[in-house]
Amino acid sequence: MANGTVLAVGIDGACWSLVDNWIDEGELPNLREIRDNGTWGELESCVPPVTCPAWKCYSTSQNPGELGVFWWESLDIASKESFTPSSRSFSHPELWDILNDAGVTTGVVGMPLTYPPKEVDGFMISGGPGAPDHDFTYPEDVEDELKSKFDYTPRPTFPADSEGDNEEEFAEKSIEQVDLDFKVAKHLYEKYDVDFLQVCSFEINAPLQHQFYDGEPTKKAWKIIDNHLGDLADEFEYVVIHSDHGTSEMDQQFFINSWLAQEGYLTRDRSFFERLADYGITRDRLLGVLDTLRLREPLSNVQTLRNLGRRIPDSRGLFGEREGSAIFDKVLWGETDAVGLAQGPLYLNTDKLNEQEYETTRNKLVEEIESIVDEKRDAPPIQQVFKKEEVYHGEYMDKAPDLVALDAPEYHNKGGIGKKELFRKSDWRGNNARQGLHVISGPGVDSARVDAEIYDVAPTILSLFDLDPPSNLDGTPVLD
Repeated sequence: MANGTVLAVGIDGACWSLVDNWIDEGELPNLREIRDNGTWGELESCVPPVTCPAWKCYSTSQNPGELGVFWWESLDIASKESFTPSSRSFSHPELWDILNDAGVTTGVVGMPLTYPPKEVDGFMISGGPGAPDHDFTYPEDVEDELKSKFDYTPRPTFPADSEGDNEEEFAEKSIEQVDLDFKVAKHLYEKYDVDFLQVCSFEINAPLQHQFYDGEPTKKAWKIIDNHLGDLADEFEYVVIHSDHGTSEMDQQFFINSWLAQEGYLTRDRSFFERLADYGITRDRLLGVLDTLRLREPLSNVQTLRNLGRRIPDSRGLFGEREGSAIFDKVLWGETDAVGLAQGPLYLNTDKLNEQEYETTRNKLVEEIESIVDEKRDAPPIQQVFKKEEVYHGEYMDKAPDLVALDAPEYHNKGGIGKKELFRKSDWRGNNARQGLHVISGPGVDSARVDAEIYDVAPTILSLFDLDPPSNLDGTPVLD
């Protein structure tokens, strides 16, 4: 391959099953042209297929067992603490580090898990969902420029009721962010003239595909992305389009901690914060007060307050996706064998179980969880349960969840510590799925269908620059 320039467009939650009809109807002509003239296929994500750590699995070509991060939150059963990662949680060299070492300049815009931004030979603009509205750029002075020219921040600010009464405003703000990420990327590319440009769209999936799946707001955002593809693609010799995971249509929630409690694996207690909820002091009400006082955004990155917020249930008794803090408040550990997090990670209580009991319990959980059936729908909420050694390897295996329960397409596992029911109709229409997409187009790239893994994308980009991927990567170039 020639040593040229490369555009990489990362689209959170993108998959062919979501966009194929729009491509066939002529709604996404630039994506169609790039696909028709390149190598393309499905892109299998990590387990569970979640933004964190999937984007870092892409940029490092390392599986979570090497990274030491397995989901948005990790539980340390021994210390009874939960851990939420940031960009500093990852020590492995990323794609842009390897490119910079080889003299290739790089620009990165909007990729999740890049806050705080790192120093690169080029520029880096942190992406959602963890980036606040300050200190999100490298070089530092770019932030004032982006705020002045584009009124840009890494994520839009939503009103407290934007997912309910103001759903239209919620959608429009998200669509504006999709558009802004690409406008900022194009502006900085023209200013810095980097050899490699990575632009990511997180808002396309969270919230749009989650909330609307293939509805009109999602379609509108995809058409904006397609227009930007048309503008940017001609500026580069090679174009790579990829996702971190896919999306499936769904309409049900499953609370695995409710099931664990029902089956005797978990014993829970009512925490102090749940008792506050009895008096109307709920998380959504407190957030509404902060919105009224215009304090929600300024306080959003104060870790102590974020941890406190995760301990307080909302008006429905839920603790949100990241409920590890609530788990440690609510679980009676002397009577509990296992706890679960949303979207799949399951931890066994090794303080209580000896080695033989651990393996017996783990095997039993695999069999029983894979046998759960939603009797009202005659459907399983979990499609497969993996032991950690089946999907992970590396130096951080001791920190890995003992099991990972992969959602069935129609069901979203919410964890649900403190809930009594097992199933409930979902607020979301789109669920994370393991099969995403990729496309590689440019000189010498054959028009062919080739399925790949998320770990293969970074080595492929290195090969486009005539660079040999380091031998310790988990992936291999798709085009070899």
